Amino acid sequence: MSGHVIKEQMSQGYVVHIDETLGHLWVEHCGEITWDILQAIKNDIWGFEARAVEVYPAQYAVVNNRQMRHLWRLGQHDFCPDLRGITDKGDNLEARFARAWGGT
Repeated sequence: MSGHVIKEQMSQGYVVHIDETLGHLWVEHCGEITWDILQAIKNDIWGFEARAVEVYPAQYAVVNNRQMRHLWRLGQHDFCPDLRGITDKGDNLEARFARAWGGT
């Protein structure tokens, strides 16, 4: 992934790895991280107004070789069950991936 800068930042007592190009963060842990802690990390890294998702893939696509949690930041146009219709068409997961992999 050319051009990607991975930052590390402490949050809630964990080292958080952040790829702003993709809008992706991940946290290695010992199996004890809770939803509340992950929400606080999301708030620390991206702010209280940011929305993010964890992905639970089809079983055949699961990669589970470490105790790690991943969050993907959503743009205002990305679908989210609590979507309120406030949007920015240039900031969504699909557009970030296209830019990150050499698209627009």
